[in-house]
Amino acid sequence: MPFRRLLTGIVCCLPIVLFAQPALVPWPTAIELKEGIFPLKQVSVIEGEGAQGWGRMLRSDLVANDALARNQDEILHSVRFQRDTAQGEKGYAITVERDRVTIDAATRQGALNATQTLRQLATKDSTGTRHWPCVRIQDAPAFAWRGTMLDVSRHFYPVDFLKRYIDVLASLKMNIFHWHLTDDQGWRVEVKKYPRLTEVGAWRTEADGSRYGGFYTQQEVKEVVAYAEARGITVVPEIEFPGHCTAAIAAYPWLGCRQDTIAVATTWGVFHDVYCVGRESTWTFFQNVLDELIPLFPSPWFHIGGDEVPKDRWQACPDCQARMKKEGLADEHGMQAWAVQRLQKYLAKQGKRMIGWDEVLEGGLDSTAIVEVWRGDDEARKARANGNAMIRTIYFDASPANLTLDKVKAFDPRVDGDARGILGAECPVWSERIDPRSIGWYVFPRIQVFAERMWSGEVHDGIDARIAPHIARLEHEGWITATADKDLFRSAVRFDPGTRTWRATAACGRPDMQVQWAMGKDSGVFVDSLVVQQTGTLRLTPVWNGNAVQDPTVITITPNKALGAKQEVSPLPSEKYGRDPLQGLTDGLLGTASYGDGLWQGWQGVDPVVIIDLDSVRTIRELSIRCLQQVPAWIVLPTSISFETSPDGKAWTMLATATHQVPIEEAGPLVHDFIAHARTPIKARYVRAVLHNSGKLPAWHLGAGGDSWIFADEVIVR
Repeated sequence: MPFRRLLTGIVCCLPIVLFAQPALVPWPTAIELKEGIFPLKQVSVIEGEGAQGWGRMLRSDLVANDALARNQDEILHSVRFQRDTAQGEKGYAITVERDRVTIDAATRQGALNATQTLRQLATKDSTGTRHWPCVRIQDAPAFAWRGTMLDVSRHFYPVDFLKRYIDVLASLKMNIFHWHLTDDQGWRVEVKKYPRLTEVGAWRTEADGSRYGGFYTQQEVKEVVAYAEARGITVVPEIEFPGHCTAAIAAYPWLGCRQDTIAVATTWGVFHDVYCVGRESTWTFFQNVLDELIPLFPSPWFHIGGDEVPKDRWQACPDCQARMKKEGLADEHGMQAWAVQRLQKYLAKQGKRMIGWDEVLEGGLDSTAIVEVWRGDDEARKARANGNAMIRTIYFDASPANLTLDKVKAFDPRVDGDARGILGAECPVWSERIDPRSIGWYVFPRIQVFAERMWSGEVHDGIDARIAPHIARLEHEGWITATADKDLFRSAVRFDPGTRTWRATAACGRPDMQVQWAMGKDSGVFVDSLVVQQTGTLRLTPVWNGNAVQDPTVITITPNKALGAKQEVSPLPSEKYGRDPLQGLTDGLLGTASYGDGLWQGWQGVDPVVIIDLDSVRTIRELSIRCLQQVPAWIVLPTSISFETSPDGKAWTMLATATHQVPIEEAGPLVHDFIAHARTPIKARYVRAVLHNSGKLPAWHLGAGGDSWIFADEVIVR
């Protein structure tokens, strides 16, 4: 009898039972519901020839629910696992009858997939007895690679968290956990030959002076890998090479071209210090690292990163230039390709197939490598033309307000409608602004939709209803989930020049969240808005289920003579950024390290002129303007700021030109105060400042030749 797919809602009416659509995610290839149920009590698990060990997970579930028969006399119902090579490597068939269940699979992985389906089918009747509906299911995955990546370098995730996360992945029949173990902000895996990688490289000093970090011992790595393997998930490690290695160079400065002491990065972005691939000592180091780590990961794949590698250190390095000459390499792009290919050959000797982000295509790549495409269809077409298998991506660190559930439903890993060469896809979670408290908001329920796309090849009707019980269970387990396409938390503070007070507003992504505020010795719960009548530091913390879900938003309000003064700016700042272009430079609110906080005013490729009217003649001893540098975001400090004063707005007197010594290579984000001191107090009503743009972005920048931005915040008059 051919199977048929169920429709959403009530799908089949029988004399006794109404069958609603089961809450299966992902939806199986074919399913046929029948009359009757299989009670989960006094059940035996039988493993047929060639299927030994396949029932271990199901047996544990039955024991946990007191459903496993304790002896032969108690057996009323049986579940039989049997080997059937016709099911394919990951496929399975389930037949549930009133007194017996048969699971056909070709491999243990197929049996595990069947077990996850049975877990989702289990429901309780009015007496509390668990059962499975009588059903016939035939199922197999559409894509072989169904994964997610977790960045544990920017924020650290303990082993217990990883196990909880892996449990969720397994429940959705995802089979790859890509573990991003090293980056500029932290080296997270123990290497016994190089202890400073974790003594130094695993820790960073935050802006408030606190020490942040952590790492996994080799024993903990084995524990996580074994835990995942028992649930049908392969752990694929990523050790970044040749870039994103600030933490490693902080531990061993001789790994960098300049061999100077640097700190583990505390901010995000692309950093200039990369491995010196010209020196053989670097290769000895990396090969020793791999020799220790490879045995920890049975995975046939090893990810080397390979993305976002600035070339300026290599350009200025005698050892790298000598290496280029020796190897006959035309330029630094060619040297990156040479380094990637050399590492690929070493991994191949260890039985590993190399994976790299799509930048590994630059300069040439062996076709046996796997390319993880993150920059779009054009890069995917290059990988296909080069003969490389590929993994597509959809990044889940974007807010649900931007990457909506409908956009995830529309995600298609194919290229131009063609699946040739595509192993599957991943939903990477980069952790710059995400940690164990908030990750659920970014992952659930989007990963349920992603899992269905990758298993079934499409997202079936009724998925929202089928997801609902899964989300309810996750929330019961303590995960925060996105109940709407919104930001987890947004806040804003606006200055009212009439009352000379500030009004704070906040919006939470869920109605059952609240905001706690604190300022000085005062604190409370945010209800609608908060009127602040004094300067100081305001902290707003979003809370769910009694726990903070992210660090406080810290807003600093500073007093000065320009507070509330009228401002005239030419040209007007970009509408994309500062939320108060009329008062934003004199509202007392100091911008944070985030250029998107709404407090910074931005101009691209121009020298903005700012005029402040203090409303009356004042005594001025000091003028200053705060500016931001975040080079990866095209934001560069102005070369200088010229300050002038005037009693009437017509005749201007030069006070001073403030400069700085911050190199453009200092990626940031960092805030610099341009300060002009008066030798003697000045009487003036007007202040004028000209911010001199730094010009075109340098050749090593990703936006080389483009116009840089100036981001300025508060004009402070003292």
